[in-house]
Amino acid sequence: MVDLRVARRYARALFEVALKHGQLEQTSEELASLRTLMRASEELRRFFYSPLVPRDYKAMRLRRILKDRILPFVMRLLELLVEKRRENLFEAICDEFERLKEAHLQVERAIITSAVPLDEAQQTALIQKLEQTSGKKILPMFKVDPSLIGGVRIRIGDYQIDGSLRGALDRLRESIALEIERRVVRPTPTE
Repeated sequence: MVDLRVARRYARALFEVALKHGQLEQTSEELASLRTLMRASEELRRFFYSPLVPRDYKAMRLRRILKDRILPFVMRLLELLVEKRRENLFEAICDEFERLKEAHLQVERAIITSAVPLDEAQQTALIQKLEQTSGKKILPMFKVDPSLIGGVRIRIGDYQIDGSLRGALDRLRESIALEIERRVVRPTPTE
């Protein structure tokens, strides 16, 4: 199990160092590249995550392979993870670093689901409206779900806007059910 609080502390420290050195984007790219490399290479993944590989050997091999390819503070993060036996936090640190970077840059991810594919003009207009409303840059991911019947459903973080026909029908059904329940005459208890 990954301790997210610890991963957040590592990510926060890395974020602050990257920001201080003006290398936020490069750090983000390097973490993404390392993550892709780990996912692509079963051998590297087994080596990095294995508790059986001695820490000194693992750190030395990582330095030898990556030293001139990544920023010194990204290398130091990997060394710390190995030293403290917290390699399993790497993915969570990458996720949290990206979240911190997006918050700093006023960027918000949005999942936009529509009943039918939206054309480019519709996508652009929707993104502009969301950016205008939120005051942030929107990074959209478009999905199609025919069960929505019509309209769109937008999820930005924990916030959801349901402008779909399916959502409207569900809300109408709930409203009617509540009204019927309210109007039902309940027998009064006899004494």
